[in-house]
Amino acid sequence: MPDWATAVIAVETATAEAVFEPFGPPGAGRVLAYSPLLDVEGPSGQLWFLDHDAWEEAVAVEPGEGRQVRALRVWEAVVDDGAATHVDQWYLSAAADLGTAALLFDDPAVRGAIHRTLASYLPLLGGRLIAISTLMSGWSYCAGALTVFEARSEDEAKTLASDDPWRTIFPARLFRLERAIFRRVAPPPGPNTQRYGAGNPWPGGRFG
Repeated sequence: MPDWATAVIAVETATAEAVFEPFGPPGAGRVLAYSPLLDVEGPSGQLWFLDHDAWEEAVAVEPGEGRQVRALRVWEAVVDDGAATHVDQWYLSAAADLGTAALLFDDPAVRGAIHRTLASYLPLLGGRLIAISTLMSGWSYCAGALTVFEARSEDEAKTLASDDPWRTIFPARLFRLERAIFRRVAPPPGPNTQRYGAGNPWPGGRFG
């Protein structure tokens, strides 16, 4: 089984009160990395990467008043588990359903987003790309994608994020990262986190 990590995304809702109950990562799993998500296009949030042992408790977490929380699987290769470095110009385009919805990886909308990402979006980002991974709610289900890139300003980040193909099928948010919790990876020849056991053809090759 290819390596994966538990991503816990917590986002404050627009109607949230000014004071929140403290919220931390659930489960007994080791925290691999953490960063606040600073607001660019809306509410702020938090992102944790946890190891496998946290998965069962993470998916059962209750968000509490004033926030949405969801645990999803992410490609472990993008996680920098040793980084505490502060960053100023790293942005996260998070196109992810933070409820319970997901689409099969075989769904035409998902396949189309994968194709557009590989064909046009990654070339558009070019050397500004830091990391990208789809998000899984189950081995056959996609609930969105995370794309991390560098930008010289918030306006440039908004322009780059607007072309993110995943924004056409999942609720989209743009954040600025406070810490370098992602490892810079080469643009993939095909999707990173997919139906590993399926053996279906994908752009760039096969899984399984």
